[in-house]
Amino acid sequence: MIESQKIEAVKNVESEAAIIGALMMENKLIDRVADRLSAEDFSEALFGRIYSVIVREASLGRAANPVTLKPYLDEDPALQELGGVGYLAQLTGNGLAMLALETSVQQVIDMARRRKLIDGLTEAAALAASMDATNEEVVAIADAALSSMSETQDGVVQISAAKAFDEMIAGYDEPTNGVTSGGQIDCLDEVLGPIKPHHLDVLAGRPGMGKTSAALSYATGAASAGHGVLFVSLEMNRRELMQRATSDVIFDGRSGIPYEAIRDGRFTSDNARRRVYEAGRVFRDMPLHLVDASSLTIGRLNMIVRRYKRRMEAAGQKLELVMVDYLQLLRPDFRTDNMNLAVSEVSRGLKAIAKQYDVGVLALAQLNRSVESRTDKRPMLSDLRDSGQIEQDADAVVFLYRDEYYLRQGKPSETDPKFIDWQAALDRCEGQIDFIVAKRRNGPGGAATGRFFGAYQAVRGAIQ
Repeated sequence: MIESQKIEAVKNVESEAAIIGALMMENKLIDRVADRLSAEDFSEALFGRIYSVIVREASLGRAANPVTLKPYLDEDPALQELGGVGYLAQLTGNGLAMLALETSVQQVIDMARRRKLIDGLTEAAALAASMDATNEEVVAIADAALSSMSETQDGVVQISAAKAFDEMIAGYDEPTNGVTSGGQIDCLDEVLGPIKPHHLDVLAGRPGMGKTSAALSYATGAASAGHGVLFVSLEMNRRELMQRATSDVIFDGRSGIPYEAIRDGRFTSDNARRRVYEAGRVFRDMPLHLVDASSLTIGRLNMIVRRYKRRMEAAGQKLELVMVDYLQLLRPDFRTDNMNLAVSEVSRGLKAIAKQYDVGVLALAQLNRSVESRTDKRPMLSDLRDSGQIEQDADAVVFLYRDEYYLRQGKPSETDPKFIDWQAALDRCEGQIDFIVAKRRNGPGGAATGRFFGAYQAVRGAIQ
């Protein structure tokens, strides 16, 4: 009786009801709590079920209020006993619930942990009373109950080496994870390997090297292979991105519809227009999402990734890769005139996003102008613009380099004696794009040469 009273004291049904009411009154609050609070944290199972529906509807971009939730909860006997949808409406009548939301959420989370601790220690006590159990088994149960209170506090995982080892062994039986271009840029897949969850990879180059084209080709290839991709652009708007991506998707390695024709809507034939429309079916089947943002802080990006991760899971998809174009356009969450400090904070923030949401992050980055002053313009790690922190945080750094770009800038007159040599050099490198893996934390570096099809804004694999 006493034990039952103690467990009853470790719950606050009023706080749980207030949370449900606040989230239905103001759906914008859902993002704030959904990554911390789970349905299992509610002591009242009905509130847990209502909360699950609220989070699911919000993740799909739909309103969550008593009217919209009614079809999903109408048959719930516990809700009917309380008055059905009328009871949900009553929960939205307390304006103070929103003001106390953070306190209520933290209280419910803390009490849920306490209840789990009580359950675990009660099991350990019962086992200790049984002479059939060894002391080691009793200690193991008690230790598991205590560790559950501290393993995930504020996003920090505390775990024993033995448990981490068990997780590692269990991972051997899981399918190989990570994202590749799906063979779209096969030479890059070979030298870089898959972009793994928790990894921050950087694709860097000077303007004109084809960074965005390579990133979009990688994104469409990965999405076509079934990988969920979120492409965040701070440089181009969504219409221009889609025009480029459409030209890329139509291009089959030999022919396609030029980007400029798609951009301007000037098609040379009805067949060309039809092929563009048909590309729409390809995109509808892709788990590819675009974020068009002219300005974004790293904190805001964190919220966007969290929202899309839940939204895609609700749609039966899995977010595996976040692509950012480009890193230096992201801003830290505080004001600073120190560009080096700003980029360092953004770099650390991207790495944190990769770890927090179990995704790979591929960030495009600009290089310093010092590259242009060298005779050999192939990039080096010291060319990463504004911060050495990028090199430190990145699990891999890949440089893009096109010799053709610089050769065309230095084209001599056709009457110049050097023109013949220039033309020969251009013929050797025309259409080539080099991928230089300057850093790879879990493997050797390397280099590969692919094909850049500028007219179609497409990058493909090794030269055939």
